[in-house]
Amino acid sequence: MKTLKSVVSLAVVAALLTPRPAHAWGERGHDIVTRVAVRLLAAKVAKGTPLATQFGRREFMLGHLSNVPDIVWRNQGEAIEDVNAPTHFLDLEYLSPGVTFGTIPMTPASALARMKELCAAPPKGYVCPARDGARPDESSAGTAPWRTGQLFRMTVDSLKASRGGEKTDSAAVDRALLTAGVMSHFVGDLGNPYHATRNYDGWETGQGGIHSYFESAMVSSYRLALDQEVMDAALTGRGLERVLQQIPAAGRPALSRDPVALTMALALDSYSRLDDLNALDIKFARLEPDRVGPDGKRLGAKRRDADQMRFKFHQIAVERLATAAEVLASLWLIAWEDAGRADFKDYRSFAYPVAPEFIPPDYLIAK
Repeated sequence: MKTLKSVVSLAVVAALLTPRPAHAWGERGHDIVTRVAVRLLAAKVAKGTPLATQFGRREFMLGHLSNVPDIVWRNQGEAIEDVNAPTHFLDLEYLSPGVTFGTIPMTPASALARMKELCAAPPKGYVCPARDGARPDESSAGTAPWRTGQLFRMTVDSLKASRGGEKTDSAAVDRALLTAGVMSHFVGDLGNPYHATRNYDGWETGQGGIHSYFESAMVSSYRLALDQEVMDAALTGRGLERVLQQIPAAGRPALSRDPVALTMALALDSYSRLDDLNALDIKFARLEPDRVGPDGKRLGAKRRDADQMRFKFHQIAVERLATAAEVLASLWLIAWEDAGRADFKDYRSFAYPVAPEFIPPDYLIAK
């Protein structure tokens, strides 16, 4: 007969290896990250530029696009969701038990090689992300930084194409706005500590269910003033400064303009806040740890209502949303600069991609 301890241990292992949900921040959080980034362009990051003007005119469309990967693409069938889901996170411990910038693989191929190496001879405490004796693949630890890099390149290419003739190619600008808006989702994901760790829903620490409690229920419970508080925090620039500190000083000037490196650094900064966030939950919100029911199914931890606890999580919630917005605004500016600083002259369009087609990842090795 299995002991309670063995049942709980099996449940934790199962939780680690269960395919994870794609959501992060919920609709409101992603919308805030994106619209604050738009306002940052105008107020500070790209003040007075055509970029700030045009993105400002499409603020709410960009906010809508930030939620497309969670809402539109997740409802397009199992085949698409199998590809879509791993693009929303990066479980750093699977790639580097030390979790430092210098030890994190920077390409999908090197990430796969690292996971195979670690799974073949696991160091103490390492859990291989593959299941049932299978070998890990490029998506086993998540691919959010490379997804960001893909959409960044697509944005640059479209902005370059918009400048090819005497007049601005409006269709090319439309494509750039689409990929820039969708890209914002994955930057927002990596600003959330629970999208940078294998313990993404708290089952390793008796906190099952913490993911949606923090990112969705908590953020949704705030008053409308949250948007302005995130904007005020982002204007300080402290979040981006802290993210850049994750990159070694010698490589910082170049790597701070690289979308993959910059979002890897964002993931590391988010990961550094994980213990503090979990401690807040245990001290203030959690009433009972998660458990295994009589039928063997996992039961999440019991918690106080989010609207009663939001003030305890307020500082870290604002910090993470603002930091993601700062990184996003910086990436938009870099994309515009890399594309030759389009002036958007004669750009006219009423395009509003409500439900754009899924964009497959282009960075995975064909099977």
